[in-house]
Amino acid sequence: MLKMVGGGLIILTCGLLGLEKARGFSARIEQLRHLNAGLKMLETEILYGATPLPLAFTRVGSQLAGPVAFFFQTVARALQENAAAGALAAWQRGLEELGRKGGLQPGDLEILRALGPMLGNSGADDQIKNLELTRQLLEQQQLAAHEENNRQGKMWRTLGFLLGITLVLLLY
Repeated sequence: MLKMVGGGLIILTCGLLGLEKARGFSARIEQLRHLNAGLKMLETEILYGATPLPLAFTRVGSQLAGPVAFFFQTVARALQENAAAGALAAWQRGLEELGRKGGLQPGDLEILRALGPMLGNSGADDQIKNLELTRQLLEQQQLAAHEENNRQGKMWRTLGFLLGITLVLLLY
């Protein structure tokens, strides 16, 4: 009886580890989707509202959820605390936080990093063009993340339970 419970716990633990690993792939897709929506909202705030950047970032952050909302709120806070440092410094600070708390890959963050120097340093039209380009690049990353999730996510979900079963068979 004790062996059965122990074996079940091993299978369950390995299965949950596999599911957690697979969840990371889904989280990346969700965060890319939120980033794309956030950049679209930022584009709207800049183009139609002519909203100052700190307020625009605050509004966008309040409409999103998770690490992406925290990213926009961090940028807004950094702009409000030290406006003299500029939008680039605030953007980089937000990206550091997003890199720590989010599930994005370095390539995703690099696309966002390239947008930073353009914010607040050019006219609204140029900023809109750069935001659109960044959104298009993020959409490509999102498609790649979907493909990776279909391959890797499915593999990890199955592999966790199979590894648990294999361990139980080896131990008993």
